[in-house]
Amino acid sequence: MILSLTPRQLEYIIAWKPDPFWPDEQRVLAKLRAALTAGKAPELSALQVRIILKWLEEETGGHYGGGQVRNQEERAIMGKLDAALGVG
Repeated sequence: MILSLTPRQLEYIIAWKPDPFWPDEQRVLAKLRAALTAGKAPELSALQVRIILKWLEEETGGHYGGGQVRNQEERAIMGKLDAALGVG
């Protein structure tokens, strides 16, 4: 699936997991960086979208608890990830 993420949103996501350990996370990050460099929307599998959603949950869960989204960029990213997975 192709996610219509803006360059700023891609940068946000990349910043959440700059040095991933797991190979699946490394592949997701490589795709995001390639998309950012090419100026194109990344093409990801459903599993890869879920990995990014998990990163978002980790990022937002630690500061305020309960997974509260802190800003409009995070809210937009969450909406795009949920839409890609058919949630909501």
